[in-house]
Amino acid sequence: MEPHRIWDIFCTVVDNHGDLGVCWRLTRQLLARGQTVRLWVDDASALEWMAPQAQNMAQLLVLPWTAASQNQVLLGLPPAQVWIEAFGCCLPTPFVAHGVLSQQRLGLPAPTWINLEYLSAESWVPGIHGLPSPVMSGPAKGWTKHFFYPGFTPETGGLLREPDLFFAQADFSQNGHDVIWRDKHAPLRASGAWLVSLFCYAPAALVPFLKPSTSHRHHMVVPPGLPMTAMQKALAQLDIKPRWDRLPYTDQDGFDAMLWACDLN
Repeated sequence: MEPHRIWDIFCTVVDNHGDLGVCWRLTRQLLARGQTVRLWVDDASALEWMAPQAQNMAQLLVLPWTAASQNQVLLGLPPAQVWIEAFGCCLPTPFVAHGVLSQQRLGLPAPTWINLEYLSAESWVPGIHGLPSPVMSGPAKGWTKHFFYPGFTPETGGLLREPDLFFAQADFSQNGHDVIWRDKHAPLRASGAWLVSLFCYAPAALVPFLKPSTSHRHHMVVPPGLPMTAMQKALAQLDIKPRWDRLPYTDQDGFDAMLWACDLN
């Protein structure tokens, strides 16, 4: 059994829901390991479709970012053993100050303070992962954060994935769920055509990328949000339209299913 800890995970939603998606995948795995998580997020609306089960999960508290600056909220929460700043978001000063006072008053060690960064394959990541970052000012002056860089080598933080992910993926294809998914979400896909998922921002290269896709050899599926907006703008510049279908918002398991069902992502 792993020791029980309380984890404070802070997330600001920038765009495309990737930041909240990573934080939720981490949260879900911590809960599965018997941990307690408080997820502080400035816009939790995407959890309604990304994690509809969140509101009913034990050991989980989803809190608005602004609550981390409200003493009446902070006073009712036990100190956490781990603080996570996701993707460079800075913890609210009142939250840090309350944490420092709580640790001093109760005689507890400082929490493990992690600056969680983005997954990267860059060559410099192994040299940065795990480095200390001393806090030089503010109420936590003298404390230390540590950088956590997920990556693809033993010198990095590794990949965030569920223990049964490979089994679930194998079951998905072996039991024909990939065929069912394709028939449901791309019913007009031509026989033998590659199924391609498109997840993007608004790249200038999207129009030339789509031009070769106008043949029957490719059929695209596009999730809602920024990818859909980019796709619609690109289509307006194409004389010959590619074959494609819209996807609905889905939870994380559904997004994984899309990745497994497609020939190219």
